[in-house]
Amino acid sequence: MCNGVADQQHLPMAEVNWVRLLLGSLVSLGLLAVTGCGARGLVNTPSSSSASIPAPSASSLSPSASAGEISNANTISVSAGSTTPGVNVTVSAASGTENATSLGTMADGFAANTGVIVHQASTSTVVLFGTGLSGAMSVTISGPQDIGVSNLRSVQAKDGKPGVAFDAVIGSSTALGARTVYLKATNNDITAFTGGLEVQP
Repeated sequence: MCNGVADQQHLPMAEVNWVRLLLGSLVSLGLLAVTGCGARGLVNTPSSSSASIPAPSASSLSPSASAGEISNANTISVSAGSTTPGVNVTVSAASGTENATSLGTMADGFAANTGVIVHQASTSTVVLFGTGLSGAMSVTISGPQDIGVSNLRSVQAKDGKPGVAFDAVIGSSTALGARTVYLKATNNDITAFTGGLEVQP
C-alpha cells in the first residue's frame, strides 16, 4: 500500500472477490435502473388533480344544423319504363365541346399534348388546338400575373383542327415553373391545358 491506495495485486484473494462482487452488483443495479427508465421513456404521469377537461365550446362560425342537410325526403326512387307522380326532372343541355388538347409555339411550328417551354425575357406566340377553340375565347394564365397576353386570334392546324393563338410576353423576373392556360368561351364554358406553359430561365 502506498499513500493509502491499495494495489489490487497485493490484496488477498477473498478481498478481491468481495470487491468484484460489489462492483458487479452495482453495475447490475445501474443497468436495471437504466433499463427501467428506458422502458418508461418520457411518459407524463397523470396528475393527481381530479378536475376534468372542459369540452370545447361551439364556434359561432359553425353552420347551423339545418343548413344544407339532405334528408330522405329529397331521395326519389324511379324505375325504368314507369312514371313517378309529382316529380319533374330537368336534364341540362350537354356541356360545352371546348377541349384544349395540344399546346405549342409558332416558333416551334407544332403543338403537343405535353405543352411547351418558354423562357424569361422573351415574347412567344403560343398556340392551342382542340375541339371548339376560337379567337372569341378569353385567355387566363395561372400563377402570378407576370405574363402579358395580347393579340388573341383564331388559328387552324394543318389537319383542320381549330385553335387559338396569342402573344405571351415573359419578363426577366417572371416566376419560374409550370403554368396552366385557361380558355373561357362566351357561354362561360372553360377548358384548361394544365401545366402546359413552363417558364424557364
